[in-house]
Amino acid sequence: MIEYIQANYFEAQKPIGKPSVITWNGVRMVRSHSIQAVAREIINMSTNQEMVSINAIGKQSTGKTELLKTISHLVHKHAKIPYQISYFGKEEMLNLEETVSSLKPINQILIFDDIAFLKASATNKQIDQIQQVLSVIRHLPGGTDVKIILMKSFQYTKAIPPFLRQNDITFVSSVDDNEIDNLTVLLGKKYYSKINQLKFLRAQGSMGEEGKSNFVFDMGGGKKVIYGWQRPFLPFLYKTGVGCRLIVSPLRTWIDPICNECACVHKETKDKTGDVKQVIDDFISKFKDGNVIRTAVKIKLIQQGINCFSPRIVQAVKYIERMQQERLVSTESLASALELTPTKTLLFPDKQPFN
Repeated sequence: MIEYIQANYFEAQKPIGKPSVITWNGVRMVRSHSIQAVAREIINMSTNQEMVSINAIGKQSTGKTELLKTISHLVHKHAKIPYQISYFGKEEMLNLEETVSSLKPINQILIFDDIAFLKASATNKQIDQIQQVLSVIRHLPGGTDVKIILMKSFQYTKAIPPFLRQNDITFVSSVDDNEIDNLTVLLGKKYYSKINQLKFLRAQGSMGEEGKSNFVFDMGGGKKVIYGWQRPFLPFLYKTGVGCRLIVSPLRTWIDPICNECACVHKETKDKTGDVKQVIDDFISKFKDGNVIRTAVKIKLIQQGINCFSPRIVQAVKYIERMQQERLVSTESLASALELTPTKTLLFPDKQPFN
């Protein structure tokens, strides 16, 4: 039985009247701007058809790649069926037949980043081959009823051949003066005001002081929602065959700092073995204690702002912070009283990974 996720702001769940405001991870936002709702709509679309094609269009450094990472994370996180995420660049695209043949016969989210190079550097033969492979990509070797979500990013509306532009969903990350007419044709004349709205919000957010810049959504009636620019959101346009609306998206790491699936896909780790268990086994063989690796990883995580220590330890840290706020004691004084000193050591040859 097909299971659908209830989240469609274009139809049944479209808010009536003025936009409503919600809080996500302590940050205020307009409900209809939710990237989580977008992910659920993509999941529903993937449930109803074998392949979903998504285009992300906009200038360099406007957040297209991070947007696709965030969406792919939310899809594999919330979908009722598993998806494998694969991230590809120029080399994989030009050798698409070989790339596809290496995929496992399971549901796939395929991200082809910055493919505008095709029009400038790919031969007609290469483009024809890419188009042929994409036309049958849902029939992976050994796959039965495999679902494909194909994501492509490029810098302007006509940057790639027409066949590759075909899609179900369009995201727009920036609006250049030279692109307004093309975007109006692509999205529809009735969304001209939204195109200009995105242009204004992007300019508003990018021209402020670093770390303090905002973009402001007018809700009407004198009410506004102020978004911190990249703290954590950026604005985008989201267009399907049903409608077009403004959305905001954070980095994937703001939603879930740790995701093993995404970390491997986007090369956030350089683990050449791809086998976490093998790494842990090698560590224990070198250090003879499984608790050491847990503590070491916790320290690396806390250096990234992620606290995985026990609640009792976290409470103790808060206790010390409160003492410091009251200027009752310093960390240095506590360390001295407890005879804690900086550790100086080297990673000896017998402790090197996979020696």
